[in-house]
Amino acid sequence: MPLREPTCSFERWLLCRASAILLMSLIMGVAGYPAVTQAQDDFFGTIDVDLDASADGDGRPYSLIGWITEKVSYGLEDPGPLFSRQEKELNKVETSLFAQLDTSIGSGIHLRISAKVYHDAIYQLRDDINFSEDERDKFRNRFEVKDFYLEGQTDGGLYLKIGEQILAWGMAEYLRVTDLINTEDQYTFGQQDLEEFRLQVPALLASYSLGGWVLDGVVTYDAGRDDIGPKGDEFDQLIRLRDLEIGMRRHDPDRKAEAFVRASSHYSRGDLQFVAAEFNDNALSVDQILAGESVGPLLSLTQNRMRAIGFAANWTQNSWLFFGELGAHFDKAVRPARDAFFTRDGAWDEKDQILSVLGVEYSGFRNLLLSFELDNTHTRGHDEFMQADRDQSGFGARLYFTAINDRLEVLAVWNEPDDSSRFTRLSVDYHWTDNLELGMLWVDYHSESDSILYEFRNNDVFQLQLRYNFQY
Repeated sequence: MPLREPTCSFERWLLCRASAILLMSLIMGVAGYPAVTQAQDDFFGTIDVDLDASADGDGRPYSLIGWITEKVSYGLEDPGPLFSRQEKELNKVETSLFAQLDTSIGSGIHLRISAKVYHDAIYQLRDDINFSEDERDKFRNRFEVKDFYLEGQTDGGLYLKIGEQILAWGMAEYLRVTDLINTEDQYTFGQQDLEEFRLQVPALLASYSLGGWVLDGVVTYDAGRDDIGPKGDEFDQLIRLRDLEIGMRRHDPDRKAEAFVRASSHYSRGDLQFVAAEFNDNALSVDQILAGESVGPLLSLTQNRMRAIGFAANWTQNSWLFFGELGAHFDKAVRPARDAFFTRDGAWDEKDQILSVLGVEYSGFRNLLLSFELDNTHTRGHDEFMQADRDQSGFGARLYFTAINDRLEVLAVWNEPDDSSRFTRLSVDYHWTDNLELGMLWVDYHSESDSILYEFRNNDVFQLQLRYNFQY
């Protein structure tokens, strides 16, 4: 049985989200509180944004920005017989359009709507490749609603934000210790930074300043899970199970509501935060193995319910920025070793894990930023039936260089998520004009046979990109 997505039309989804946002706009509009909006993209704090329409040179009460992007990529190795594409050749000819509208509604209420539409011509150009139906349905034409939220702040200092949004907490780039709210775009591995593959989730954020602290509370409902590649795709995370002709079905978690709280503060040379959460794991795990209608077993997949507490802080000294995170994740469903995958009929074992991150950034060189990060995941109650080691350590290094009046940007990343895998990425972008950008991306993968990423070791890619930016 193929893995099925929940049957919910886009129109129904949009109606549900629009209804929630409309309700909040009526509540805030009736209250009639003057407000200023705040951005939530930095580490802990909020940033005031003046939404006065008179600030616009043309006096428009809105702004519209966007870009059109063309990507052409080439697979540098043969992925292997498990995947649809089995030889080195073109693997993407994608055109995408992104647009973002910002405007004000009533007195001091800010509305943001953004969306992205994709078309990948590879499915017409390479009709000799036996792409799966799932791949064609997922990637040939896509439409994604990104941000879709209202925000405002009352005279009493209460900040509210409701709708589809990104809430980036924490500092770590390669291990999510306290950054737990948003799901991820995992259609590829290692080809983008964390801030690029966070996905918006339906959430209500309430934020209030009390003394020298900022208190944040977030509630999400039906936030979904990480986006993973469809059947036969180069990054199909279920490819090995499909090769064994195992039936799979997915069902929604028993509880769809999630809650997150954070207390954060600033001191003279840095920031600190405390986080607590109860949430659904964004990764799928097995909760039951059933006797299938055919010879093979039937896997029941869902999102495991988890809890977490964590602490994060940073500290600056001249050109140095030091940061760290420490957290405990409770009831994490852990993947069994391959030999033990079908030795039991019940759910994957749940373990408590201690996650830690230590990192440093150095900006003392002209036009150059260097960052290094060490992380570790310690599993309590570890046994020989687990795929991962008791202590799974990772390392990441990042080099960011700009030149020619910041028109040239070079980013190099070295990431070892465990002892058996490595991603290497190099991107070069040149801003030819204020509107036109040219880009290049190269990614190299390496995995040993005992890594869960082993199947994707031959997905090295070279990509060229052209992007045109517009603003009205």
